[in-house]
Amino acid sequence: MNRRRYLEWRKEKLIRQIQQQRLDLAENKTLWLEKTERIDRGWQTLFGQRKYLIVGSSVMALYGIRHPSKLILWSRRAFGAWSAIRLFKKTFSAK
Repeated sequence: MNRRRYLEWRKEKLIRQIQQQRLDLAENKTLWLEKTERIDRGWQTLFGQRKYLIVGSSVMALYGIRHPSKLILWSRRAFGAWSAIRLFKKTFSAK
């Protein structure tokens, strides 16, 4: 085998390898997007509510400065309600 044929053979081999890697990347991209879809939706929702979160946290900070014990009480209640909702969802969700 002369040098020119060897280089052509090597080039073809590398081109096939690159093509296979591109196919693998495309397949893994689809899988990655499927796995992270839930996180992406949550992030978009959170980012969309940014204005309200800023205003709400500011109001809560001011209220917490004025009434620290009430803030702790309400935060416990909110955490309890959130935990109860999660429990109900988990218990009564369709499997």
